[in-house]
Amino acid sequence: MKFKVFIISLLILSSLFGQDKRRIGLIPLENKGNSKYDWVSYGLEYLLVNKFSVLSIFYIPENSIFKKALKESGYGSRPLDERMVYHIGKNAEVEVIISGSYQVSGNTLNVTVHFSNTFNGATILENHYSQPLNELFDIANKIVYDMINLAGNGISASEKRLLDFKITSSIKAYESFVRGYMENGKPRPRPEVVIGLFRKAIREDARFWEAYYNLGITYFNDHKYNDALRQFNKVIQALPDFEKPYYGRGLIYERQKKYDLAIADFKKVTEFNSNDYKSFYYLGKISVRKKQYKEAAKYLKKANTINPDYAPAYYEMGNIYYNQGKYRQAIPHFRKATELDADNANYHRKLGDSYYRSQVFFSAYNELKTTIRLRPNDAIAHFLLGITVYKQAVLEELINSFLDLLSNNSNREAVKEKKFNKKEAALDPVKQRKVYEEMADAFAKAAQARPGFMEATFNLALTYHEMGDLDRAEKYYKATLQIKPDLVRAYLKLGELYTEEGKKEEAIDQYRKIFYIEPALIVDKPTLGAEHQYINIYQKFRKELEEKLQANPNNPKNNLVLAKIYQAQGQYGKAANVLRKVLSHSPNNREAKTMLSRLQN
Repeated sequence: MKFKVFIISLLILSSLFGQDKRRIGLIPLENKGNSKYDWVSYGLEYLLVNKFSVLSIFYIPENSIFKKALKESGYGSRPLDERMVYHIGKNAEVEVIISGSYQVSGNTLNVTVHFSNTFNGATILENHYSQPLNELFDIANKIVYDMINLAGNGISASEKRLLDFKITSSIKAYESFVRGYMENGKPRPRPEVVIGLFRKAIREDARFWEAYYNLGITYFNDHKYNDALRQFNKVIQALPDFEKPYYGRGLIYERQKKYDLAIADFKKVTEFNSNDYKSFYYLGKISVRKKQYKEAAKYLKKANTINPDYAPAYYEMGNIYYNQGKYRQAIPHFRKATELDADNANYHRKLGDSYYRSQVFFSAYNELKTTIRLRPNDAIAHFLLGITVYKQAVLEELINSFLDLLSNNSNREAVKEKKFNKKEAALDPVKQRKVYEEMADAFAKAAQARPGFMEATFNLALTYHEMGDLDRAEKYYKATLQIKPDLVRAYLKLGELYTEEGKKEEAIDQYRKIFYIEPALIVDKPTLGAEHQYINIYQKFRKELEEKLQANPNNPKNNLVLAKIYQAQGQYGKAANVLRKVLSHSPNNREAKTMLSRLQN
């Protein structure tokens, strides 16, 4: 091994490495030789990422984040010079770049590696490694140890054990494994090809446990949980100190909601490798699901300490506060998740939802629009957008009216004395029309995206009703009732609509339906308004009910209505007697049992 140290850069390196973690960016090594050895670049990258990840003094950014930084820096379009290194470091927020090239000559692997300081782009160290191809694993180790020596820090005994672990002694097996890994990394991987290559690697080295593990992960990703579980259990039985199969098995248990088993496995991983941030993340995620929020916060903070760029951990941290109704406290965590993973629609939607619940409507609107841009058929996002549009418009008018009030009253005492009139802040007709149109569009898209979305359909009906489009309002009130036939609010609004149209009998029929669903509403308000000549609909409906009961005294549905009437009137004894009568003929009537139990308690 030949090496060249650049003394001037080491002066900068000492201050550069004065932090807790050294952020390293790995640029795939360039193949200068035959293309049949392209897999060596992926193979070295896989080894280096795995080895650096077990060391607490180093941090490797998420692959998606680093690739984005490379693209932003123009990597691939011009040489990797000092200026390029500087820009990559700035965009990826890494302090050292490891890059280089290799060539296979005969059976010899020749590798040149550059360790570059991203603060000025200068090379800190340049090393040359030349060993037989089957000693690829030793070269990877030497690269990592060179980086450790540059950092000037030691590593723990457990870290050294993990670092020196050799995944296989067969270069042929490793080549098959890496080719499977390369296939799996494609935009549209072929699971059957990946599985075939991992199986080939296992045939070439029956003790290649990393291949067994990755085969299990492939089965897991293909939802073949029993096959995956067999692979993980096989590795655990053969190599109980290897942490990865515990992680894989934990994933299965987490997916199957066997949380206690998942927790045990993820904790096992952290015992072997305390730098495995994903296990801490899953421990936090499961704790959120179990509403153990203090435990969740502890695990998620640990995950973020190890990997500050892991968006899912921030998202789950936000859920800790969201689930407890602390929406403003959830916002910074959801926002951080969107900054780290700007293309994740779930993160933007949850952030928009939190802004809405915190009454920050402008920000909610922007986040929901982003969600819809990323996922056009997101029914919840369209629904939230619809209600946000109205809230934002009303708030703007309230603010404008209040500012007018201030500007028209130069005397501060006069401002204090004058009452603010919300009616004066009503939307002007032109703006109101635009707001309603945007609301209708949002609710319509929500209902289209999720057939049977009752809330979206009902709000679409309400919006058309407010717009004065009674035909479409009627259509969507009826559509709402097809989804939820006992929705009293829909019958009330449909009754109002028919009254506006002068269809009195149709309106009364809606109130009749309410009487048979929730008679207490009619008992409390028995008469209609002037449009119906103050008719007492309670008396009318009660008479119709009595006639039905005379014709069929044991009809459970009608008797339940009668019991509800007595209950609304405070005649609890009569209500209980009617319920007992229902149960004498229909002993398994759940509604009668529930009502009687509540009356007796």
